[in-house]
Amino acid sequence: MSSGVEKTGKGMQCLGLFANPGKTDLMPAINTIQGICLQAGVRVLVSEDLEVSLPFGWDTLPNQELVECSDTIVALGGDGTMLRAARILCSSGVPLLGINLGSLGYLTDVPLKDLDSAVRRLLAGEYHLETRSRVCCSVLREGQRVARHHALNDLVVNMGPLPRALDMELLLDDFPVGKFLGDGLIVSTPTGSTAYNLSAGGPICHGTIPGLLVTPICPHSLAMRPVIVSSSTKIELILHETGEGAALAADGQIFDVLENGDRLEFGQSELDINLVKFPHSNFYKVMRHKLNWGGRHRSSLKET
Repeated sequence: MSSGVEKTGKGMQCLGLFANPGKTDLMPAINTIQGICLQAGVRVLVSEDLEVSLPFGWDTLPNQELVECSDTIVALGGDGTMLRAARILCSSGVPLLGINLGSLGYLTDVPLKDLDSAVRRLLAGEYHLETRSRVCCSVLREGQRVARHHALNDLVVNMGPLPRALDMELLLDDFPVGKFLGDGLIVSTPTGSTAYNLSAGGPICHGTIPGLLVTPICPHSLAMRPVIVSSSTKIELILHETGEGAALAADGQIFDVLENGDRLEFGQSELDINLVKFPHSNFYKVMRHKLNWGGRHRSSLKET
């Protein structure tokens, strides 16, 4: 997996917009983008999902057609919007830029206040691309594959409607690491290390590191700890007993019901995605801001 692929941006003709229609700052953001693109002679296309939120006269397209016609997709919203856009992009190779209209946003690392400068830099070609890997999973039932999913952040096996622990067995490269009870398992990309993996006690990784993160969710054993494996590692999870059922979630957006005896095979997906990054983009700067790294020492606080 590579990162920092140079991109000139010259010859951009169409910019596609994908957004969360519920965001209050959406229309001012779209109008800003439209104004800059009009000056540069770049056409703006909008997902038909936003048709009811836009005044008459905008060019709207079904999502797949939007991807086919766009040189770059801009996602306006939070990380959930970014993940939905990534799923629609699939294997197209079209670059994706995230503008944060939400509150947190690890993937959408361009804040709304920088929208104007970000769009101008995008059209001027003052950016590079980071190629990010995805994770995939095949669900095998009685030897037959019944589902297959890809995710930019993570694939999560979790409990069903009743909170009963799952009886699972984890294998890495066909070696049985061990059986354990727990609430589930997260298999995350480095990009998704700041999502559910982080909340479950897993490590934070730079998004371009070649590997996958395997994080048990509330294991009933202190011996089952998060582990980082190489991107070529074969990860298997056998569900021996699911109680009232279990579920597989891809980026928290696609769900499959799992059954006793299901075997799940995880690995790095063949579907990479290209994220637009600007010269000032810095992963550690984002982490420091989002997680309050290096907060004030106790001695610097005023006594009350």
